[in-house]
Order: sequence, then C-alpha cells, then structure tokens
Amino acid sequence: MLLKKNYTKLLSVLLAFALLVVNLVNPSSTVKAEGLEQLDGVEVLVNDENEIRLKTEVDGLVGILVQDQETKEITLTTYEADEINPNPYSINSLTNNDNVEQFALSLDDFTDEKGAIVTYEDQATGQTATVGSDDSEIRPMVVWLAPLITIVGAKLIEALLLTAAVIILNEIEFARTDSIANTLRNKEYNHYYARVVQGDVWIGPAITESYAAFRLTSFNGDEDVSGNDVWSKTLSGAVKVAQRAGGGKEPVGPEIHGPGLGFGYYYHYHTWNRVGGHSFF
Repeated sequence: MLLKKNYTKLLSVLLAFALLVVNLVNPSSTVKAEGLEQLDGVEVLVNDENEIRLKTEVDGLVGILVQDQETKEITLTTYEADEINPNPYSINSLTNNDNVEQFALSLDDFTDEKGAIVTYEDQATGQTATVGSDDSEIRPMVVWLAPLITIVGAKLIEALLLTAAVIILNEIEFARTDSIANTLRNKEYNHYYARVVQGDVWIGPAITESYAAFRLTSFNGDEDVSGNDVWSKTLSGAVKVAQRAGGGKEPVGPEIHGPGLGFGYYYHYHTWNRVGGHSFF
C-alpha cells in the first residue's frame, strides 16, 4: 500500500511536469493548426477577440456563420452564389434583401456519433426548427427550412467547434480544456462537467464531488448536459471521483488515448470495472 501511494505521488509530479512542458510549447496553437486542416472547405474569415466568422459553399448555397466572442451568440446568413455577391464582412446588415436568409442558431447538443443538434430561428419570421443528423431529430417537422441550409449550417457548426475556444452548448458555456485548465487549477472548485466534442475535451460549470461521481456512472448525464465525463483540477481529485463512483474500489488509470498529453488528449481514470465515462484531470 505504501509503495502504491509513493507511486501515485511520483506520477503526480511527473504529470505536473508534463503539463508544464505542454504549456510551454503552446498546444492550443497546435490544436488550432491541426483543426484548421480539418475544416474541409470552410474558410476562416475572422478569428479575433470580437468574432469568429466562417464561410462555406455547398451546391451553390453560400453560408456565413458568425459567433460573437462576447455573447457567444451564433448567426447564420445564406444566399445563392449566382444571385448576389455581397461583402462577407458586412452581410449581416442585409436584412431587407430577398436573396439573403438569416438565422439565429443555438447548439443544443453534439455527439461524435450523431453530430450537432441545432435550433434554427428565422430572423424574418421568428419560425424555429430543431434539426439533428436524421429526420427523427427534427422538432417540429417543417417545410420552411430548406435541407441545403441545414447541411451548410451543420458544416459550419462543426468548423466552429474546431476553431472556437468557448461555445454555448444547450445554453451552458463550455471551454476547450487547453484554453481554460490552467485558470481552473487556481480556482476553489475541484470538479467540473466535461464533454468530449469533436474528439477534444471541453469543460463546463463546476459540480460537487458527489455529483461528479453520479455523473461518471450515469447513462447519459442529465437534462442540462448529456454525456458522463467529468474533469477535476488535480490527479487526486480525478481518483476520488472514479473511486467514489465505483463504490470505493480502486479505479483504473491514469491512462491516455492518442499520441500524448495535450493536442486533444488528456489523462483520465475509469471506475474499477470501466463502467461510465472518463474522470479527466
């Protein structure tokens, strides 16, 4: 038992050193570079402290998505490429042009299996529709929202998730781990919601240790945040969550998937029988 405790302490020191090294090489810039290579036909027009502005075209329909960096509100503007050729940096102001359609978007959920579930609100009529990756996810079934618009919207949302550091998911703010982890390690709270989105770990609001343990072995989270992953600011905190969730039995870990620390990969624990999600740290 003493040997095991000493090993855990040594591992904590080694992982802390690894975290420092990763921060020194600035993984966030590497993640962004790798992510931009995956955008697949989406052009990043702006990515600064004010907004993220993305553009793509599918079968002649151009879509421009803008996320306000302060409010995190998302808007989508679409138009036919052969009808008009507006300035993509000021297209949001074309509210009275019949060739332009504008929508407010909200990201309700995202899974790597099903993709994004997005609610579209037509800025002209106020009509709304929630659209997922298949017809069973459309609520309500509508005819006013053209299928090509949802294809463009989904493509731009996926690109946004590869570009942004902070997003709103089901009205809850989540930050990419490499952009927020160091700040949270100096906060008073020990445990947080976590989501794996686009293969990366995103951190949400703080939760208690007991709720973190409950979430870790839940089927699919709660009505606010789906999934069953959590993030703790220390290795020992992640161990406590996994051990508590596993009925007091020694958890499995720490382990990591992928080539190494950072770049979308993070150490984590599992319950002793690997039931449930990841207890990241």
